[in-house]
Amino acid sequence: MSKAEERDIMEENTAAQAPLVIGIGASAGGLEALQQFFGYMPANSGLSFVVIQHLSPDYKSLMADILGKHTEMAVCQAENGMNIEQDTVYLIPPKKYMTIQDNQLILSDYAPGTLNHPIDIFFASLAEARREHSIVAVLSGTGTDGTNGVKAVKEHGGLVIAQAPESAKFDGMPRSVINTGLADFVLFPEEIAEEILNFSNTPVLLRAPKSDGPFSDEEMIFSEEETLSHIYTILKNASGIDFTYYKRSTILRRIERRMLVTHTTSLGEFARLLGDSAEEVNILVKEILIGVTNFFRDPAFFEKLKYNAIYKIVERAKESEPIRVWSAGCSTGEEAYSIAILFREVMEELNVKRDVKIFATDVDSRAIEQAGKGIFSENIIDDVTPDRLAKFFLKVNDQYQISKDIRRMIVFATHNMFSDPPFGKLDLISCRNVMIYFQPVLRRGLFAIFHSALKNNGFLFLGKSETAGEYVSLFKPVCSAEKIYLHKGEGKVEDLTPPAFTIPNIQAISPRSIRAGSTQTEDGVAEGLYTKFLERFLPASVILNGEDTVLHFFGSYTDYLTLAPGKATLNFFSMLNQDLSLVAATALSRCRAENTAVTYTNIAVDVPSGRKVIDLSVQPISGVSGEKSDLIAVLFQENKPAEETGVTEKYDLDATAARRIADLEREFQVSQSDLRATIQRLETVNGELQAANEELLTANEELQSSTEELQSVNEELYTVNTEHQLKLDELTMMTNDLSNFLSSTMIGILFVDSNLNIRKFTEYVGREFQLMEHDVGRPIQIFAHSFPEEAIESDCRTVLKDLISIDREVTAMNGRCYTLRIAPYRTTENSIRGLVITIIDSLGTSPRKEEAVSAAQQASPSPI
Repeated sequence: MSKAEERDIMEENTAAQAPLVIGIGASAGGLEALQQFFGYMPANSGLSFVVIQHLSPDYKSLMADILGKHTEMAVCQAENGMNIEQDTVYLIPPKKYMTIQDNQLILSDYAPGTLNHPIDIFFASLAEARREHSIVAVLSGTGTDGTNGVKAVKEHGGLVIAQAPESAKFDGMPRSVINTGLADFVLFPEEIAEEILNFSNTPVLLRAPKSDGPFSDEEMIFSEEETLSHIYTILKNASGIDFTYYKRSTILRRIERRMLVTHTTSLGEFARLLGDSAEEVNILVKEILIGVTNFFRDPAFFEKLKYNAIYKIVERAKESEPIRVWSAGCSTGEEAYSIAILFREVMEELNVKRDVKIFATDVDSRAIEQAGKGIFSENIIDDVTPDRLAKFFLKVNDQYQISKDIRRMIVFATHNMFSDPPFGKLDLISCRNVMIYFQPVLRRGLFAIFHSALKNNGFLFLGKSETAGEYVSLFKPVCSAEKIYLHKGEGKVEDLTPPAFTIPNIQAISPRSIRAGSTQTEDGVAEGLYTKFLERFLPASVILNGEDTVLHFFGSYTDYLTLAPGKATLNFFSMLNQDLSLVAATALSRCRAENTAVTYTNIAVDVPSGRKVIDLSVQPISGVSGEKSDLIAVLFQENKPAEETGVTEKYDLDATAARRIADLEREFQVSQSDLRATIQRLETVNGELQAANEELLTANEELQSSTEELQSVNEELYTVNTEHQLKLDELTMMTNDLSNFLSSTMIGILFVDSNLNIRKFTEYVGREFQLMEHDVGRPIQIFAHSFPEEAIESDCRTVLKDLISIDREVTAMNGRCYTLRIAPYRTTENSIRGLVITIIDSLGTSPRKEEAVSAAQQASPSPI
């Protein structure tokens, strides 16, 4: 077992023991989806949730308070080094990236001057840390943040869920994920919660036994081997690919993931589903062949490739020799295009031209079809530098299209490297992150193919988890860390033979089809017989078009026209007898210029049968309706009187040559003059276009940068606005509650500011101070009240000065007794913003009033 495989097993065990972490990416409009999601998620699920949003760096996030009202789980803003606990929701802080490492959340600052994609960064780190145990959900938002991260999750076998676009306020982010074809589910927020619970509560459906003995993972016996073999057969019949020797653990993980998605409980049930559903078969094939790649994946590796391999290939290649490159397992083409860009850059830096031909192949025909289009989403800006983006790509709406110069360097083809014949005489083979999915028997065969396909001193470029260390006699490390090897053609390794390749059979043509074809051509044969009979009596002649190409032959022309050796051509002058070249060229030129028949007589011609004296006649051919056409007939006439139509001259070599030279000189002068004028116009237009192009490039870069910044700011502001709107709704509800409380209570409350101006009051106190609604804002001093014996204004100023409350019993003019309290109005920041005057009815009369009533009763005479 290699060190890489041991490391993978350790990481898998660690991921399985840690709590499941759900990564949730959301942006504009995502708050509502988050509320719905957590409203359906129970508080004791045992899961951990990490929410990544686009937050404004200039405002404090209120997300923790808002989400806390929709879940009983603890909701907190993440801190650097914080351990991940179960049943907890962690929120990303503003101006930070967040990753996961050793069950801890790691924070880092935004990179200034770059487009921030915090969702991609967290998803990628989650995929590395939790592998097939990683779960991510992409909710409402604009742009494509999260798409690259989803690719990493899918590559490691994780679960990907996208919010249904119709339920999202902004469908840019979920739709971008859906368009990749990598989403396992497309659901509404509440359904997402249900599916995550189903995933977390489902036990491991398939598990190959761990090997304690000398057997490798590939040699273990699976408990349902017959069923698995049946599935392999179904997949091979549908795709033509034999997955038997693909890495067993990868196959089982992909099958288990589809069983979870389709809610099947056993391998046999899933096999029956595959037998009934061609769509599910195609999905499983796609899952196994998951082609996740990026431009310049592992940028440092590609830089090493450029300076340690590509420079050497271009420098040693002769100008007449093509440079041949094979990108094996190219998926959707990003790797092949990256290599083509590097070759183009090296040729420009060395100021040389070479014919570079890159053969980019993959077993997945759908990926090859997509690669051939050369169109990519705008999230490639995370992988391609701005200079390369401007130079080698064209922005088309929301996508980038590869330039034609780069596209012409690559030939895309569907190709199975184990069954189809390989390419040969290669200078470079790039096969990255392909062998990690194969069992050793396939890897051995692949190295045998590379050995036979590469030139001596050719280069091999592998993925960072792959190595050619077992075959040091064939592949010498050039850059060990970057997996670049030099091929030694004279090296040998025992038992390293390429697999047998299948050559497609040529389908035999059945006699029935031959008979059917012959009956269809009987009319054509008869027509040929008629033509041959007529041509026996016609003079040797041909029909030419405007480019002097022969369209038809008549008569016995073999004395005057013969096919020249070399590349086949029907050009009239290439086949014409040399003795007739001058006169024929002159006659054709005059005929076209004057639009009349031209005949030269008494021309001596040396032919295989001896010398002949003939007349050469060139005649224009009119169209069906008599209009002028570019067709011309050339006749070679022997011993026949010339017709009186057109121009007829006796052939004179000197005169004909002089006329031809004069015609050529005149044509040359006209062409030279036209060429000069054209060059001048082109230089002027080229200069203008170059200046305009530079201006457009500059403007485009500025606009692109501004657009990205505005989009980011817009998402941040939308998030802030949503949080503030929710807070405003809460404050409105609190205001309504307070208003209802003040209006319904039997307690008189009067709020005044520091200048004793009325701010708010209850209806109960309004009766004692004779206040109306429009009196808010007026000073309390101008109003009469029902307590003439009380110096309320003076008491208010005393409280404002000493900040000590006053409480005492007071009596109104009607004799009722009240409790008067004057207290400072304190804010949450403990600042004084006025006074609160409270008047509470004591539900009785004053003692003095009671004494007066009693005395009056005693003084009155007793009733008789």
